[in-house]
Order: sequence, then structure tokens, then C-alpha cells
Amino acid sequence: SARPGVPDGMPGMIVVTARVRVPAEAAERFAEVSTGMCSRSREEEGCRSYRVYADLEQPSHYLFLEEWEDDASLQRHFTEPRTQAFLADLGGLLAEPADALFHTTASTMRLDPAVGLVPLD
Repeated sequence: SARPGVPDGMPGMIVVTARVRVPAEAAERFAEVSTGMCSRSREEEGCRSYRVYADLEQPSHYLFLEEWEDDASLQRHFTEPRTQAFLADLGGLLAEPADALFHTTASTMRLDPAVGLVPLD
């Protein structure tokens, strides 16, 4: 393969990073809404992973980290009525607009502490 970790002829997976800031008074509702969305999204075709993480250094800051097989899967996800409802709910809970970035991977490697980065098996 020309790109380690990516089969020939296959575009790289899409990784979504979305940073959000949630006021303390909305944290409980945010946890409900976001974990429900993560759980349902992981059941969708083409979703490799969909999680939300709290930033331990910045209270009230969270990171959504999603991995999608391809653009078609991600586009299908955005057309789901539950995704539209989640985005509407989320917008009302945030202190400022989300910073969402979409990354297409060219390769994936793993860290081997003894030698550094190595291709996936």
C-alpha cells in the first residue's frame, strides 16, 4: 500500500474533532445529550468511533472525537434526523459556537516505545 494502514484505492478515514465549552449550569444536560448521541452514532454504518472527552486542564471544555470510514458515511450521519436534533440541542447548551474540524487521514501508525512509529499490522 502507498499509504501505511490504508488499503490501496481506499481514501483515508475521516477524523472529526469538535471542541466545545459548556457553562457549568448546562453540564448535566450536556452530558445526557452528548453521551446519548455518541452511543447512537456508534451504531451507524461507517462509524468506527464516536466519543466525548472532558478536558482535565480546562474545566467546562470538552472534545468530541469521531472516526468515520469514509465521506459517504459521515454525510449520511449528518442527514439523520437525530443528528439534526442533537445539533439543535447542543447549540443551546454551549457558551460559544463549537470548533469542529474534519481531517482525512493519509496513513495510520502505532507507537512502539522501543523503536518509534511503526505501520499497523
